[in-house]
Amino acid sequence: MVAHKISERRKFPRLKHGVKVIYKFMGIIGEKKDEVIDVGQGGIRISLKDKTEIGTILELAIAISSESSPFFALAKVVWQSGRRRLSPDKKLYYETGVEFLKMDMQHKMLMIEYIYSRIKKEKKGKKL
Repeated sequence: MVAHKISERRKFPRLKHGVKVIYKFMGIIGEKKDEVIDVGQGGIRISLKDKTEIGTILELAIAISSESSPFFALAKVVWQSGRRRLSPDKKLYYETGVEFLKMDMQHKMLMIEYIYSRIKKEKKGKKL
């Protein structure tokens, strides 16, 4: 029997908490705030209440810790689960993958540093 190795498709490590996002659909009035499932250097996985078309552009306000001021980015919906899931707080949502398109280099570096430092702390905590 040959064992098949499943490879990780993501290019960057993911952080499961510590990031908050407020978003709006480009060209549509009204901001929304849904739960961030995880975030990486290349994008976020977010729980959207609404079914959204692939390719939809989002304007994001991202806060990477409770102390930081939000910064802005443009992103594109690259996938969305076909069926709704139930969140821990009993709300239905569509798990959605969003890829960053445009972000100021300073903020991108800040986010990368934050993600890697949090992942390092989490790994260190598991060894104790």
